[in-house]
Amino acid sequence: MKSIYFTILLSLASSALVGKTVIRGVVSDKNTREPIVGVNIEVVGTDIGSFSDKDGQFRIQTNHLFPIELKMSHIGFETVAMIIQDDQPIEIFLVPSVITSQSVEVVGERKKYEADVSSSIDIVDLEDIELQGARDLGSSLRRVSSIKIDYSTSGKQTISIRGNNATDVAVFLDGIKMNDSNTGVADLSSLDLNVIEQIQVIKGGNSTLYGSGAIGGVVNMESKRAEKNGFYINQGIGQTYSDDVDFSAGATGRWKAFGLGGRYSGKTRAYGGRTITTSIFQNIFTNLDLNSGNINGRYYQFNKGLEFPSGGIATQDDMTLYSVQYDGRIFKWDGWSLQAGQRLWDLSQDFFTSLNENLHDESLNAQVLKHGRVGKLDISLQYELEDQKFKGIKNYKSLFGDTTVIQTGDMKRRSQAGSSIFQWEVLGDHPYVDIIAFELAMRLNFIQTIREQSFSFPGILGNSGNIYYEKPGSFLASTPSSKRIGIRMEGKTPRLDYSFFVNQGNNTRLPSLSDFFRFSNAREEDKVDSALVNENVSTTEGNLQFNFKLFDNSKILDGLDLAFGYFRNHYTNKIAYRLLEDSPPVPYNTLTSEISGQEFTIHSSNLDGKLNLSFATTLLQISDVQIFPNKPERRSVTTIEWNQDWFVATYDMTYDGEQFFFIPGVGGGVIEPKENANLSISLRKKYLGLNWRASYTIRNILSKDEIDLSLEESLERGYNYFDKYREIITFKVEW
Repeated sequence: MKSIYFTILLSLASSALVGKTVIRGVVSDKNTREPIVGVNIEVVGTDIGSFSDKDGQFRIQTNHLFPIELKMSHIGFETVAMIIQDDQPIEIFLVPSVITSQSVEVVGERKKYEADVSSSIDIVDLEDIELQGARDLGSSLRRVSSIKIDYSTSGKQTISIRGNNATDVAVFLDGIKMNDSNTGVADLSSLDLNVIEQIQVIKGGNSTLYGSGAIGGVVNMESKRAEKNGFYINQGIGQTYSDDVDFSAGATGRWKAFGLGGRYSGKTRAYGGRTITTSIFQNIFTNLDLNSGNINGRYYQFNKGLEFPSGGIATQDDMTLYSVQYDGRIFKWDGWSLQAGQRLWDLSQDFFTSLNENLHDESLNAQVLKHGRVGKLDISLQYELEDQKFKGIKNYKSLFGDTTVIQTGDMKRRSQAGSSIFQWEVLGDHPYVDIIAFELAMRLNFIQTIREQSFSFPGILGNSGNIYYEKPGSFLASTPSSKRIGIRMEGKTPRLDYSFFVNQGNNTRLPSLSDFFRFSNAREEDKVDSALVNENVSTTEGNLQFNFKLFDNSKILDGLDLAFGYFRNHYTNKIAYRLLEDSPPVPYNTLTSEISGQEFTIHSSNLDGKLNLSFATTLLQISDVQIFPNKPERRSVTTIEWNQDWFVATYDMTYDGEQFFFIPGVGGGVIEPKENANLSISLRKKYLGLNWRASYTIRNILSKDEIDLSLEESLERGYNYFDKYREIITFKVEW
């Protein structure tokens, strides 16, 4: 094992050629020639950027080649755009602009998470995803230490953050919530990684703007836009498994302010030699840039089929998304965001010859969000409306294939919510304190849940008809609320930049419709509680970050970042599940439970951005592993990245501590601590006007000995398809 590490490190350290593109400069007032602090400098068409320091100086690293377009903006100055042709230091002069109104100061376009109370956030963008050689959403998040991805034999991927269960994590794509109304869980495998521009992981368990169910964190994804005329083709071929294949093709067009694009992707996966899944993704998107703002529209479709080679189990999984969003100015007021979307999901599956299940899930949501500033007070107000409908039909069959029982469930849930967030920023009087902000967030929900069920028994009365029984309907109305307060401080010293925040709050999550269904259909002797009630959580979170600036004259170390965080989630009436041998798990409310932990990260940039090293670890203290199964007590990620213009190599190693696991229908047990590693090598070249890229990726290097394990042996050791050794070659051509 040590020889593997030594070989990889040696190969990385021996490749010193051309590094990242580095842009340096200084920004000054054109009239006074004084440096300007806090100018926003961004690389046009990307999420890469920086701010000028107290001396007006800035430094940006990017993988893009010259020429590069920069845009500089600052309140009280005219925005400037310019083309940079080489890496020589530049000097930029901004012209002061006249502000006509002093009573209300407009806040420009902000990310949604920036408007919420400060939380720990990890951002994974398109460049990070490509450097990792990731081909699915779960693997693209493996470097985030507080995240645990769970996989099923059908390829379903669910996510937990900081030890919370998947039902507690809200997942969004372009403002549409991906958690289905039946289970309350989002399946990450239903999302095509080729359409994602950026992934934001909000770890704080008490988000205000993302819904009452987001008590365990948020995954918010933003799709790509049509910014230029171009096309791309991407092909991935598995070298270890013949059924491990990816293909994606897309094109975009731009005519003045209007953009249009589309993508088609497909992939097949074989899981343990027992099941084969085929997934097809289709995506059409458009965007229109207006003087007042921009409009984005999207159509997205996903189809997945699963079957055993023997034909014993077959499923068909279909999902369709529609979304439209406007960001910009309405009448004379900036800071508006309007969003509406619909998600349709259908699942049909056969369990051998005994059961056929057809599920339909539908959700419709709309949001209105307004950012504004009055004096030193930032205000965000949001109103949202969501309708969820779930209908399930189960056909139970005899040994002869005749339908004996038809069970129908029809459930609806309508939610309305209003949110308000206030951030009062005080400029620091101390030279080392830039901003002190006091934050307050409140949310009020009004939720109605309607449940109806019926049973039909065909054939019992012969040809004279069916026996039909309809259970009494159920109506439940509730008004859960949440509150959150916090304080944030940012500043600079001659040696470092720092930021600090701490917050506390509470939130509520309703049982999912599936929880209600399982509870009401469980055997009476299994019910200890007479009713299933809402679960509540009280959260505490603190974070401290340092960015050291001691290495301006160093030829080896460019920069060093450190961060430490603490979190504690205390639950009342947490929903857990009793494990039964002859029926699905039965939900019940626990009295109290708790998850607490610490996070630590360190990142260093070396050799003018060529060599990047990082280490992140999360330690969990869980009160009851049966309430929070499949969560390692410790998870660490070590990453080494050698980044050059034409050659990029990344190596990351993960360590997962001991964890208790539970698989419905299989049982539970303890998985011993395990570690694994991944290596990706990419070559990039521009030739004939096209950008060419070839990648060779090795997944799970330390699991090569387990490649021939049977399905039963894999389950006993806690391994699945995504944990096993794989080699993949990927080609990409882009114009």
